[in-house]
Amino acid sequence: MHDQNHAPQHLPTPKQFVAVISGNALEFYDFLSFSFFAVNVSRVMFPAGAPGSALLLTLMTAGAGFGARPLGAVLFGLLGDRIGRRPTMLATFALMGVSALGLALTPSYAAIGVWAPVLVVTFRLLQGLAAGGDVGPTTAFLAESAPPEKRGMLIALQLVAMRIGVLASGTVGLVLASVLSPAQLDAYGWRIAFAIGAGIVPLAFILRRRLDETLHLPEVGPNVVTELDVRAYAAALLGVCGFLLAGATGDFLFVYAVTFLKIPVTNGYVLQMAAAATQIAGLLGGGWLGDRIGRQKVNFAAALLAAVVSLPLFRWGIAGGTLGQLAQAAALLLLMATVSAAVSYAALVEITPKRHRAGLVGIGYGVVVALTFGFTPVLLTRYMARTGDLAAPGYAFAVAGVLLMISSALLGKRNASTLGKGAKR
Repeated sequence: MHDQNHAPQHLPTPKQFVAVISGNALEFYDFLSFSFFAVNVSRVMFPAGAPGSALLLTLMTAGAGFGARPLGAVLFGLLGDRIGRRPTMLATFALMGVSALGLALTPSYAAIGVWAPVLVVTFRLLQGLAAGGDVGPTTAFLAESAPPEKRGMLIALQLVAMRIGVLASGTVGLVLASVLSPAQLDAYGWRIAFAIGAGIVPLAFILRRRLDETLHLPEVGPNVVTELDVRAYAAALLGVCGFLLAGATGDFLFVYAVTFLKIPVTNGYVLQMAAAATQIAGLLGGGWLGDRIGRQKVNFAAALLAAVVSLPLFRWGIAGGTLGQLAQAAALLLLMATVSAAVSYAALVEITPKRHRAGLVGIGYGVVVALTFGFTPVLLTRYMARTGDLAAPGYAFAVAGVLLMISSALLGKRNASTLGKGAKR
């Protein structure tokens, strides 16, 4: 056990830090890879029946992975608070590697019959368990490893890792779609995408084994939280709802552009990658600003701007009917949302007491991400199919801004979101 009166003797090295956040990158890489190649997976792994039935089953399988996230958050979050951050992070990452490799190697329906979809569903459920379980322990570890004046940026880098996963999946998807024929994508192209994800696991696993444990270290800095404030926790979760709704809408833009605006698939990948790059910039900016001028000020200003301009900006983006105009609108919307995301997530971490941090952060985030990423694409698609109103993503961005603004106001009243200024007080 570490000395209770001292900070960690060795903060994570850059390589070890990358190993910590790589689980979050792999989580989103796998999720979007499954979405990008859903049509190919459906042709190979599910029986052909009524038109579209195989694709529907594949999309339901993707949703099952999100459904398993809350269970993983509960299981591994509680373990992280009981046995430690490091062993729990090792377990979740190993499970991610097994599930990604399993998807890549599962034989086709033509080869093994019904066992093919059974195995696909099983590995997707394992992916969901691991992804949901990894968030809480890794977030707790990063918060407990960082000095107070840099905590917001370090926590924001965890969200950056998720966007890097999106960027990587878009890059891999674009390359594979450009160099392989549709038949080759069906036969083995999508398997390459999952194999690439599995390939990073061994090295990152080794680096995670070298991490110091932070569970038993004392909290440092002002305003240390020792008891859970349920109202503050609920207010912080409202902010998480806001930034994850914006994130889910941003990830939906690939399907939106290809399906409703009839943009070529390769251009859809470019749009997705541009959106991810913009989000990375917003998260870095939000983490940096939150540490210097306070969470609440940054969050409220960015959220208010997003709530006001989202709908007109998105309408302008689709009015010209060009990829460039839509990309500009999406970039500005996601920039505002992700500045708020960085400080909102840090606020959630900082209002949770250490002894419950991995569980409360993981469970709260896991439940919200399952709901937002599971239902947002479906609801937006059904709404646009029924009404023909292509501005629906703009409504979602505006709602996200309102939720973030309310959360920021509630946390400001309770003085919970000023913790990021601890080093300067």
